[in-house]
Amino acid sequence: AHVARAAGMGRTSLYHYYADKESLLRDLVAETLTQERALFRECLRREGPVLERVRRLVDGCAALFDSWASLGRLFIDLRLRDAAVFRGFFREIRDEFAAVLREGQERGEIGADVDPLLAGATLIGAIDGLLIQHFLDPDAFEIEALREELGRIARRGIEP
Repeated sequence: AHVARAAGMGRTSLYHYYADKESLLRDLVAETLTQERALFRECLRREGPVLERVRRLVDGCAALFDSWASLGRLFIDLRLRDAAVFRGFFREIRDEFAAVLREGQERGEIGADVDPLLAGATLIGAIDGLLIQHFLDPDAFEIEALREELGRIARRGIEP
């Protein structure tokens, strides 16, 4: 009923497109993961210094926290039921992040002692963990302050 209202249609109209709640949820998650994947690619593949690209990614993710958190319960439930979808998604964005960090190491922008795969996984984990916290307690922190602190932590973790 909530989804039908948000889409501006009746429940029976919604069932015309989706046979059951599970298929609706799968499409909703797929769409959201596609958008998140596009955000990562757009930020990380741009020209310019790697630290600027990472900063754009942090800013972009923080800007979406409210809308992502609105899907929090769905994501938590589906992660438990369909881990393979999320496993592949996280693997893909970790690898992409690591490639950008390796590029930064080659150009001297990222510390040589940084493990690109682990640094990427850590930042993705921080974003994901903060998203869960925001879903569970939306008043816990102010998004702009969080964005600044996450950017500061990311920069300190990968700078030479």
